Amino acid sequence: MVNLPSGYTDTHEYAHDIIAFMHEPLAVQITGGIHVNDAFIYDAWANLPSEWTAWWGTLSSAQEAQKDLINSLRKEPQARDQDLPGRPASLSQWLEHIRNLSLDREQLVLPEEFSEIEVPEVLASRMVTKKLAEVRAGARYINHVCKSYGFTRVVDIGSGQGYLSLTLAAVCGLRVLAIDGSSKQIDGSRAAARQAGLVEGDQITHLTRFVTSTDEIGAEIETWAAGEKCLLTGLHACGSLSEHMIRLSTTVPCITHLAVVGCCYNHISPLSQINSLGFPISSFMRINKLKLSTSALITGCQAPTNWTHKPDSLFGRKYWYRAVLEKLLYDKKLVSQGPRPVWGIRTCDLKDFEAYATRALHSLKLEVGKDVVKEEIAEYEEKYQGRAAETAILWTLSVLLCRIVESVIALDRVFFLQEAGLENIDVLPIFNYQESPRNLMIVASRG
Repeated sequence: MVNLPSGYTDTHEYAHDIIAFMHEPLAVQITGGIHVNDAFIYDAWANLPSEWTAWWGTLSSAQEAQKDLINSLRKEPQARDQDLPGRPASLSQWLEHIRNLSLDREQLVLPEEFSEIEVPEVLASRMVTKKLAEVRAGARYINHVCKSYGFTRVVDIGSGQGYLSLTLAAVCGLRVLAIDGSSKQIDGSRAAARQAGLVEGDQITHLTRFVTSTDEIGAEIETWAAGEKCLLTGLHACGSLSEHMIRLSTTVPCITHLAVVGCCYNHISPLSQINSLGFPISSFMRINKLKLSTSALITGCQAPTNWTHKPDSLFGRKYWYRAVLEKLLYDKKLVSQGPRPVWGIRTCDLKDFEAYATRALHSLKLEVGKDVVKEEIAEYEEKYQGRAAETAILWTLSVLLCRIVESVIALDRVFFLQEAGLENIDVLPIFNYQESPRNLMIVASRG
């Protein structure tokens, strides 16, 4: 049973409300309908509620508005004491709606019967603090499930350097199949396994496979399992890999339990005529015509409440420069069709708009003095000088729906598992959100 936001008892009712919210014109606009880069081309600011923009205009700085918007995502009651006075009621209601539609992200407190996991120093020394905390929390949950149901095999897909796999084998006494698409990662995991004294082919088995479909890898998992039941896991399985794993849990007989944490939602492949397995994967979400743009999926990767507040951010300046440049190129009909080259922005490119524009134009194979003259660069900088706050606030608005987007993705996976007949389906905030914002673990089982 998924722990739904307060006020909801039915998953389908909650899903209908969250889909409706994401399909509202404002949500569509700020998650890619009008990209921040195109803010001046399509006058994105004018498309926002006028009482909101008027109020933001009375504040001392864009940073004050940004801080207020980001703070609004916090659910703890004392956070409301920091809300700016005078905020329009309609804006406060909209921000409250965002909070109320988001799945809970506060780390799950596991009962005492879930044994603590102490990672051996030979493995712990290889991990940064964040990874160590993730491995300890993930291994603690997985170990308890395996011990409770009496099976000893775990399949770890996207195993990387083997931090989770080796901990499960060395500490929990489980037999683990570690699968990763990178031979370099597998080599690193094998080396660590030797240092930890683990026997290859017994306590730990490594397999280099890039998982894009379920048939071949499913057969290999079945062979390795040798008729025994398995738990399938992956901590931060990137993009569509999480979806492949969820499908595996419904089709491979030996896999009876699932515990997967997703990440990198911007790498999720959408449903299309050439990709019938794309997002959304559940019939429920497809029937209800859920659509999330690439920009929306990128939003799901954000965690603005974890950001450090910087009064004069180069990041904000970059977005303003980019929007002004896009308007200049658009007006001069210099916008090329198709993908553009990626140019790395250096700090020196942000010293002023002329430096930024010169660098960008060179990357686009356009010449300053021929395609665009310096006087035009100066003219556009002056014309939009007073509108830097707009792009700063628009950018912040674009990431405010991060938890809602991630909730939608989690719901899609829950519905897929329900439709496949799995049981005990839940979404667990397994990690500390401040350390690991991608902390939602999808769990399920079948008889």
